[in-house]
Amino acid sequence: MNRKVRAAWILIAILCFSTLSVSWLELSGSTEFTSGKPERSELIVEIEVDGSEVTQSIRIEKATPFVVWLMVRDSVEEESPEDEEENAKSGDGDSGNLDNVRALTILSVFLVALVAGFAAIRGSIRMRWFLSLWMAGLLLFVVGVPLAWMADMGDTLDDGLPEDQGPNDSEAFVHVNSETHSEVVFIGVEFHFEGDAWDLGMIDEENRSAAIEETPEDENGTHDAHIGWDGEVSLRYGDALTIWLIAGVLLLSIFFYERQLRPRKLLDEAE
Repeated sequence: MNRKVRAAWILIAILCFSTLSVSWLELSGSTEFTSGKPERSELIVEIEVDGSEVTQSIRIEKATPFVVWLMVRDSVEEESPEDEEENAKSGDGDSGNLDNVRALTILSVFLVALVAGFAAIRGSIRMRWFLSLWMAGLLLFVVGVPLAWMADMGDTLDDGLPEDQGPNDSEAFVHVNSETHSEVVFIGVEFHFEGDAWDLGMIDEENRSAAIEETPEDENGTHDAHIGWDGEVSLRYGDALTIWLIAGVLLLSIFFYERQLRPRKLLDEAE
């Protein structure tokens, strides 16, 4: 076997194993409150998915207005112990889809790496079959992992307001207006959203029924209960996809190189 071909097989095996130690998906998002009590506060979320775990980081810029908002507002809906128990049970399988798809992806990575190592030692293999195996891994990285992760996440936006970035009362906000649009960016997609709503927790209890029936007036846009927000979420593929594509380029190079050598071998055998 040609030394360059053998080196390419070894490099493919190394690249495959390296995908297990880098990020697969990267999500970053920020929500800035533009009006109401938490105005000027900005919530920043960063999530990374790799071959073994999901890491999450949440921080608040200019946190004082946001903290004061949470402290002074009233809870609109009291959660009973039965509801808490039900929520705990429903969260038990939050990562089930991702774990299953991640296991399939890791299996594909190991198979491609092992076959590449075998080819480096023993010689040629069925390239068409091997390219199909690599393609299956590509589909898992590009489609399977993101879909499984998003299925586990559920609805992260509640009419444009991230659920984990504000009060959890399901009936806390009324007269919600929101706009969301998306755009495709390099190896990913971005979502932009903005909106406003009225927080019943910031309205006196005797005035809540009227606020629910009709939108309160806020001519100057300074009412503490009139919450506005503007934010974006970016979902991008991590370094694992880039590495997997590089391995695919090497595979195609070997495939076409061997196809060019095949006629020469037939001529040599005929002579």
